[in-house]
Amino acid sequence: MSENPATMAVTGNFSLQAQLPNGKSFSVQGYIYDTESIESLTQRIDLLHDVVDRQRLRAEIPELEAKRDQMIKQLDQMKEHMSGLERKKNDGGKLSSQEKLALANIQQSLSKVLEEIQKGTQAIADAKAKTGMA
Repeated sequence: MSENPATMAVTGNFSLQAQLPNGKSFSVQGYIYDTESIESLTQRIDLLHDVVDRQRLRAEIPELEAKRDQMIKQLDQMKEHMSGLERKKNDGGKLSSQEKLALANIQQSLSKVLEEIQKGTQAIADAKAKTGMA
């Protein structure tokens, strides 16, 4: 839009809003001018969409980090439990059927949790890169 908006008649307005994960919301508003082309209006709205998307993504980063940190704690607890069961088994103790099942389940779950931690770490890195926070 090369013309000064202050000299143009306003024929409408628009608003873009986003709910952010932390309970906040973000919105931007703009006007539609009488002599503005569709291309100009579309460019302005697209630019504001990018702004809204960046703010939403930026607000998601702490949630992604908290989720990943929780999975790391879960992984540590699983390893500790598995270590205790293996120690009991290696010391000649007999594992109950429930303990054997728990050991097998933990061994299966470890790779899944590690994969989720890696995905979470990548999602955080991607979000930070997209928002310029890297």
